[in-house]
Amino acid sequence: MDRLIVRLLLLHAFIADQRNEYAKMETEDVVEQAFAEGIIAACEFFEEALEHMMDYR
Repeated sequence: MDRLIVRLLLLHAFIADQRNEYAKMETEDVVEQAFAEGIIAACEFFEEALEHMMDYR
């Protein structure tokens, strides 16, 4: 059980880092901007899901 929590916390940290990296990305290209916004939205979704999983445990 403790190993699962540690792995979830590591995954949460990795996803948060990726979200922050894409949030800093600035581009004039509409396609690249849409891609970055999609990645940010996906990271936020996974962060919320992980938080719910940790609360459930």
